[in-house]
Formats: sequence, structure tokens, C-alpha cells
Amino acid sequence: GWTRPEGGMFLWLTLPEGIDAAALLPRAIAEARIAFVPGRAFHADGGGANTLRLNFSLADPAGIGEGIARLGALLRGVRGMEE
Repeated sequence: GWTRPEGGMFLWLTLPEGIDAAALLPRAIAEARIAFVPGRAFHADGGGANTLRLNFSLADPAGIGEGIARLGALLRGVRGMEE
């Protein structure tokens, strides 16, 4: 599920356990041409490896849709490789 943001600049995304957002970032940039902020830095306890922040403040709705589609395709590929 997701929620419609009422303000701010980022959406918070929790990935399935076992997917490290920081490790995924280079692939996201190289293969899907998207970027995000890995979420571990926002967890004081050192957790949150499977979280990330998505910025929505500069993209138009079509760009957001395209970015989400690219992220989804990348994640489907990652999940398929783990199984």
C-alpha cells in the first residue's frame, strides 16, 4: 500500500527483508537510471538497510510514474535472483 503525501519532499519505502537499499543503489543508477536515498542513515540503531527515501518534489506525474515503473522492474529482477 501507499499513502498520498500531504507535504514534504520524500516518500519512505520499506523493501522486503534481505534487500539492502545501499547495495541496490549502484544497480538502480546503472541499469534503471533512477536514484534514491538509502534509509540506513535515518535509523539510529543501524537498522533500516531495506528502507529508502524517494524524492517527488522535482518530477512531474509522468516522470514519477516512469521512475516507479523502473524501480518496480529492478526490484522484480532482484527478487527473482534471490529465489
